[in-house]
Amino acid sequence: MTEEQAWEKARNILGRIQEQRGGAKVAPPARPQAVGSQRLLDFAAKSEIYDKRLWTPIAAATGAAGNTTTLVGTPEQVAEALVDYYDAGVTTLLIRGFDPLQDAIDYGREVIPLVRKEVAKRERQAVAVGR
Repeated sequence: MTEEQAWEKARNILGRIQEQRGGAKVAPPARPQAVGSQRLLDFAAKSEIYDKRLWTPIAAATGAAGNTTTLVGTPEQVAEALVDYYDAGVTTLLIRGFDPLQDAIDYGREVIPLVRKEVAKRERQAVAVGR
């Protein structure tokens, strides 16, 4: 998948969500109780993209209910973003797509191997530096 195709897919998903909500571009103003959801809505209000690839408009459209952000890009770009989180100290990532079966297949074939390769490389470098 090219970057352009990834963005087209993301915008199509957002469009379907907005269509299901009667054309609303943002969720009703009710503030969710969950701190994580509140944080996502704050991020979405400030910017459509965080870090390099974290896309937030679906959080705004749904009131940040559930898993509502996504990394958008080629498999290599998404893997790079995930490795950035690893470098920042993240040890557990929830990876879920909006087309759960196909996205799980795509991540398993294309993204996870790239992430594992980069993490292994960093671990080898850390061992070498520690010697």
